[in-house]
Amino acid sequence: MARDYTKYTVKGIGENLNKRQLVFEIVKDYVEKKKPSFDKLSSVFKDEVQGSKGFIRKAAKVEDPKRFNTKLPLIIKYGVEVVVSNQWGSKNIDAFLSLAKKLKYNISEENQNEEGNAVEETIASKSTDENNGLKSYLYIKVYNENTAKDLKLSQSTVVQTNGEYILSFNLDNDGDGVIDTYRFCDIKTNVRGSNGSPWDFEEFTDEEGEWIEKYESFEDFGYDSNEIAETLESMRSEFIEKYLNEASQENWLDNAAVSFNKKDILKEEIKHDGVDYLTGNLVFEEGDKSILPK
Repeated sequence: MARDYTKYTVKGIGENLNKRQLVFEIVKDYVEKKKPSFDKLSSVFKDEVQGSKGFIRKAAKVEDPKRFNTKLPLIIKYGVEVVVSNQWGSKNIDAFLSLAKKLKYNISEENQNEEGNAVEETIASKSTDENNGLKSYLYIKVYNENTAKDLKLSQSTVVQTNGEYILSFNLDNDGDGVIDTYRFCDIKTNVRGSNGSPWDFEEFTDEEGEWIEKYESFEDFGYDSNEIAETLESMRSEFIEKYLNEASQENWLDNAAVSFNKKDILKEEIKHDGVDYLTGNLVFEEGDKSILPK
């Protein structure tokens, strides 16, 4: 599937803007010129334009900060701070463009390097399997306490690649609780991102962990941020539903455990934890391990 590499120029505001930047700069300009109240601003930039995640929120009342540009709040009438959604992709940008044009913003679009994109699509298709499908890898490690109880999760990794980028969902137990981590790796550049949520990756690094200023969003790589976030959410939900017990489905961040009736998929591993109350670990592993970034 072709990626949307469109960049936008808004007369008098900015050039070469990705979708997230386009929306933010126009809302910012509107705030500076109109100095609206929160009700007025919300009535102009309605939630339905963005979709299910919401468009404008008061900074003090944001429930999911990863989905809003919390690093750059805007100050409106009465000194109220508001933040703008950063969840923009090919599925909802047209609705925003229609709104912006009604507000008399002069916007031009540029589909950058379409010929190069076609080449990249060809390369990507060759790097997938014979059926042009996804490659995946799964690793599960549980504490083996030799009981008939469900098996407490020690470590897990779910990896998926479409030939353009690699995504992984990790659910690990550090002894004090369960930690979920979401990772991204662009195959062409080997640039990576790591986040505590599938939404709103804002910082990207090289393989040594050094921050790269050039990339601020998935759109900068030519990808749809909503598509990536939804894929990561799907990887998480499918893993939890397929492998974890019923209690974990309700509260997997407190007590993730593999259902005991799935014990047959696990195999014994060398005991090396050095913790008295553990009798070792059981491991399940399948798929193409070679897709893991080094």
